[in-house]
Amino acid sequence: MTSPAELRSAKAVVFGGCGFLGSHLAGALVRAGAETLVYDAAPRHGGVPAAAAFIQADLLDAAAVRRALDGADRVFAFTGGGGAPASLRDPLGDLAASCQAQLVLLEAVRAVCPQATVVFPGSRLEYGRPQRLPVDESHPLSGDSPYAIHKSACAAYYRAYAEAYGMHTIVLRLSNPYGPHPLQRCYKGYGIVNHFVDQVLLGGPIQLFGDGSQLRDFVFIDDVVEAIVAASGRPDLAGAAINVGAGEGVSLARMAAEIVDVVGRGSIVRMPWPPDFSLVETGDFYFDVSRARDLLDWRPRTPLRRGLEAMVAASDARECR
Repeated sequence: MTSPAELRSAKAVVFGGCGFLGSHLAGALVRAGAETLVYDAAPRHGGVPAAAAFIQADLLDAAAVRRALDGADRVFAFTGGGGAPASLRDPLGDLAASCQAQLVLLEAVRAVCPQATVVFPGSRLEYGRPQRLPVDESHPLSGDSPYAIHKSACAAYYRAYAEAYGMHTIVLRLSNPYGPHPLQRCYKGYGIVNHFVDQVLLGGPIQLFGDGSQLRDFVFIDDVVEAIVAASGRPDLAGAAINVGAGEGVSLARMAAEIVDVVGRGSIVRMPWPPDFSLVETGDFYFDVSRARDLLDWRPRTPLRRGLEAMVAASDARECR
């Protein structure tokens, strides 16, 4: 694991730091004492730590990316496409936001700070419909949406840059992250757990597609951030791809019922699968996370119930500004 002393001497750049994952990561880096710069195409908001520097620019702006990377030794590439269903509607837009943007970033790192460690968030969707469970890193990649295929392409770029140029690139394939956000209502709909919690908190029922029996691997955001920070301190793992999840399967129906119980109100309504969601449905899915344990000395620590309680507590009286 990365020590606090290592982070206090680090300069970290979080691309996509206005998003759910990126803002949680930026907050953790600031609290640990790292000099932190957030780079995002969106305007700065209250979820970005006040102590972090901020640049609003597009990731395709190569000159701005290079300026942001000056002196960086830990780089987090947490910007990209809008998810699997959105990529079916706009595959070319997802291509630019995913693959083209990551190549701009990799080229900038190669030119400005080639010794920096660069962490990229892959996705469980890269594996497609599982051939076996739990899914480990040797499982074939068979993404069934432009988003998933682009994630795999980006992971291949990261491995290639490690092999060709000796860059310290690491890919963490994430399952289904969830958790509170300082501006909860600004991020309505991020991930399936956050979406369900929002549905109940805003007074509506949880709309569950199908019978809800399919299994998912839900991992709490604090655990994800710990894995990301740990990976950023391991330049010796250059070119690696590592699964990060809770390592167990929980049905969507059980997760929805837990939310209703934790919130203390709400109901569950079963709905037919919308066509764009059914096209990218993978069936049961959960990770083997033993490689993360062995290489990063990392384990998921937050049970689903405790994570949901933290989400609901943090959502009270939170409004966008």
